[in-house]
Amino acid sequence: MRSLVRATAVVTTLILGVGGLAAPATAAPNAGGKLSPELQRLLDQVGRQVPLRTLAADGTLAGLERATPPAEPAPFDITAEDNPPPTGGPGGGPGGLGTSGKTFDMNLFERNLRATLDGKTAGYAYAIGKSGKLDRQAGVGFARVAPDNPVTPQSATKVMTVASISKPVTAAATLRLLEQKNISVDSPIGPWLPEAWKRGTGVDSITFRDLMTHRSGLLQNYQTATGTTAGTSTGSWDNIRIAVGQNLGSKSYKYANMNFSIFRIMVPKIAYGIDLSKLYDAPPANVTPAQIDYLTGIAFLGYLKPVLALSNTPVSCSNADPNPTKLYAYPTNGQAGWGPADYVGSCGGYGYNLSASGIASFISHVRYTTTLVSASARSLMVDGQLGLKAYNGKYGTYHGHGAVWAQSGGRGMRGCVMSFSIEVDVALLVNSRGDYPSGCAVVVNAFDNAWH
Repeated sequence: MRSLVRATAVVTTLILGVGGLAAPATAAPNAGGKLSPELQRLLDQVGRQVPLRTLAADGTLAGLERATPPAEPAPFDITAEDNPPPTGGPGGGPGGLGTSGKTFDMNLFERNLRATLDGKTAGYAYAIGKSGKLDRQAGVGFARVAPDNPVTPQSATKVMTVASISKPVTAAATLRLLEQKNISVDSPIGPWLPEAWKRGTGVDSITFRDLMTHRSGLLQNYQTATGTTAGTSTGSWDNIRIAVGQNLGSKSYKYANMNFSIFRIMVPKIAYGIDLSKLYDAPPANVTPAQIDYLTGIAFLGYLKPVLALSNTPVSCSNADPNPTKLYAYPTNGQAGWGPADYVGSCGGYGYNLSASGIASFISHVRYTTTLVSASARSLMVDGQLGLKAYNGKYGTYHGHGAVWAQSGGRGMRGCVMSFSIEVDVALLVNSRGDYPSGCAVVVNAFDNAWH
């Protein structure tokens, strides 16, 4: 009994110590199962500061009981397909304003998208906006095919894993939080790193801008520590901690998921004063480190979901759809699809489940309103390339982010969110790999060939 009391006291101290959280007056929403008393106390404490009702409703809390360290995505998801140079992209053109006298044809744009993908995918969905309003959307093919019965049509409103399209979402939500807390994007992240983590020399001085532009040096640190040069799929607590614990080396541009997945760990501390790092290393009885990590993800989503709701963009890091979208090879040759996986314990740089229509609504709100982010935050994302990339096309510079996901058997996805200066925005999600270009190449080429 004394050990249980001590564990409870430690839990309370760690959660209340950094943000002045009030002690809970009511229990957290039902987590969908029977949590240990110690884990329930932790959830109750977090629930006093973090809005958790929507997480109970979408099934996220239910994952806390069965939390396990999430599998990292396959190394292929970090190839150049999802990583065009920061100052150029799939369009390959010189930029500029295009040929005077030409007119953009939205119908031709849509036809170009479909012509590139038809007959080459298991299914895809897209949503196209004009001047901040949804202009058209569609699902083509299937979200599920045999043997993954029931066979299910694809839809622009059906969520699926969106891989690296997660990054601009994380950037927007974090920039909003930094403004609310009067924290500059050029300020160091040191105060917001987990208290229990060892920090290598120079790591505390990494800035938020460094992270959002992939110039933090964290991937280089991780590769030095692990002796590997392959893979940037490092969104887990343990892998990020390895990188943070090394003396900082090169800060040259190097695309890395951990640059955005680290916000899953820092945002709860910035927003609510929640830092569970000491508990991760020494959890109470009947609580695992994976559950501590998952609880950190719950606190992060507790902040993220209501922010994304401002742009009518439902988001999760797990998928509660009873017939979720699967990722396929193409042709499928009867092979079952992959996923979805629960990425509450690593989301931020990847792992979000979104729909094409939700992504289109998100980017439209970023570009044309101040509901989600301020004008200055928009400028940071677009002009400063924080969470977005610049693509040179025939008709100017386009802003967006690609997505690619690869698993065994050739299964996976590609996607893109893209915004054009004529106030056209598009979200594309393809739930299979196959003989077609990268997601953003599909979008850019369709746009560049939609003028006459």
